[in-house]
Amino acid sequence: MREPVHSFTHEAMTTTFEVIIAGQEHAYARQASAAVFREVERINNLLNKYDAGSDIGQVNLLKADERVRVSIETLECLEKAIWAYHISGGLFDPTIGTGFHELVVDRSTFSVGWKKGGKGEIDLGGIGKGFAIDKAAEILKDWGVDKVVINGGTSTVLARGKEWDLGVGGPWGTKAGFTSVHLKNQALSGSGTEVKGAHIINPKTGKPATRHLAAWAIHPSAATADALSTAFMMMAPEKIKLLCAANPGTVAFVVAPDESLIKIGV
Repeated sequence: MREPVHSFTHEAMTTTFEVIIAGQEHAYARQASAAVFREVERINNLLNKYDAGSDIGQVNLLKADERVRVSIETLECLEKAIWAYHISGGLFDPTIGTGFHELVVDRSTFSVGWKKGGKGEIDLGGIGKGFAIDKAAEILKDWGVDKVVINGGTSTVLARGKEWDLGVGGPWGTKAGFTSVHLKNQALSGSGTEVKGAHIINPKTGKPATRHLAAWAIHPSAATADALSTAFMMMAPEKIKLLCAANPGTVAFVVAPDESLIKIGV
């Protein structure tokens, strides 16, 4: 007998979040998914740059050499962004080249701000959905829900508890023969010219990313996969191989300009 599977959706972060729960009664799964969506909204309220009252909104209002206290979740997300910034050689840059290196994150005082030398403007759109998914997964762990898929729109998905066969969206994946993936306790995030187009800006040049047509990253953390898929759009395959080798559990799929699929870390 097949175990029950329940699906629930919620609009947040300008996309549709979906929670798929297996092995639970419908009423309990619905309550657990509602807790997930509340967590997603809470994280969005902290990271939304368009809200001047959010943590990130407050950081963006600061001048050089100023600080503001923020939540532990905002600190964690910024720390993950800083890691991705350094590991990608600055190609993942939440300020798009305007001054992420000027950011100061201090856990001892729960403060974030800018160095004396200058400041940037933070937009965590390239990592925020993945971070919200990771935090939502923690909520489900508290609920005792272990077999679950959390999907943040068309870009990032996290699968937990069993092996899930998931489809890979986007025309470039279809053309290159990358249409499905098996995930267990892993996240997949994708970026591509057909989805975000010129919105993926190379912070080194200020111009749209053109090295690859599409890129996907697999990692145990949805936030990390989210950030790396953006960086992979601009990284040479040789550098992606080095990054995956140095970070166990990281896998990359890249569609080259000739529409061929490059698999790295598989």
